[in-house]
Amino acid sequence: MRDGRAGYWLGSVILFVFCASFYAPISSKASNNIFYAGLGLPALTWWLYRPRVALDLFRVAPAFSVVYALLAAWLSLVDIAFLKDSSYLAVLFLCCAMLDRRGRGVVAAFGAFALVSAGMFAYAVFDWIRLLDTLDVWPRVALWGQGQNPVYAALLMASSFTFLWLFYVERRLASRPRWLFWGAFALLTALCGMCAIVFQARSALIGFAAFFAAYLVQRRLVYAGLIVAAAALATLSFSGLDGTLLERGLSFRLDIWLDALRRLSSDCSIWVGCGKDDYRFLGQFFHAHSAYVSILYEGGAIALALFLALAAVFFVTTWRSRSRWMLVALVGWAGVATTTPGVIVSPRTLWVFFWIPTLMAVLDSGRPALESYYRARDAVSRRG
Repeated sequence: MRDGRAGYWLGSVILFVFCASFYAPISSKASNNIFYAGLGLPALTWWLYRPRVALDLFRVAPAFSVVYALLAAWLSLVDIAFLKDSSYLAVLFLCCAMLDRRGRGVVAAFGAFALVSAGMFAYAVFDWIRLLDTLDVWPRVALWGQGQNPVYAALLMASSFTFLWLFYVERRLASRPRWLFWGAFALLTALCGMCAIVFQARSALIGFAAFFAAYLVQRRLVYAGLIVAAAALATLSFSGLDGTLLERGLSFRLDIWLDALRRLSSDCSIWVGCGKDDYRFLGQFFHAHSAYVSILYEGGAIALALFLALAAVFFVTTWRSRSRWMLVALVGWAGVATTTPGVIVSPRTLWVFFWIPTLMAVLDSGRPALESYYRARDAVSRRG
């Protein structure tokens, strides 16, 4: 409550535990309870403890906050279940703002989580090599807990590797010989490529490709980066590892999306959507396997338009501020194009590779207003 340093580091530890819990063999409810009790309730209390300046926090990103509020309101009108999910995400924003109060709380937590991801990746590669000798098809590794979904596990790891590159490796290589930088960047590309191969997760490959392209453009390294990309593609092709990405075909994605559009136009409303109706796509799939198609299906064209407006506001503001978190978030924004049942959800794996980087990028883009909010909190404290 008094903005003490020890409390922030405790919050950072709990955030790390929350993120890492998705690799643990525990239920999703247990992971959610870590957030509710360890982060959500303290963050909400911290924010309300200074009621006179509470709304000043949303001046950090006024356009993003307004569009998100409109999206949340519309989805809640379509299906009241969205009210709870959108409220949880608002609390996550408060949590990120609280832990950023003393500097690097979220960065430290995400960095520790990224190291855990690296360890899990090493185990996954070892298990993949072991299975390679025993199966007649390309193996697909599955871990534990929420990481049991190979696509989510790969997205968690790809986000972790890009985070480590942007926040720790890149700056340390700035003063080193250029060949060392490109060697390390090629290694990053290889690691994220192996994430896609080991877990047969094309969504993670799409996410990393988005990061790769944006990073090269922002750093003005396009020509040299294209050489790295060409070398990676050639290695993938000549080694035969591209077969792992082609083995599962399109995984019914196009058929699922067409079924969603058919039901949307024939049984629901193209403008309002179908809500969360528990429809089984193609008679067997519980969601549309695309965040964007899911938003269209559940909230209609109005919800999709609001979400695309939110994306436009996010990328314009964070690109201008050159936020490193935005580049990490790109892995999630592109990756969910072919997976997940939407993004307005209660605590789950998607929060780690999508919402935490997104909200931290939003805070980065409004840093002056955020620091002004912190000063206002301090002023209220001194006045009593």
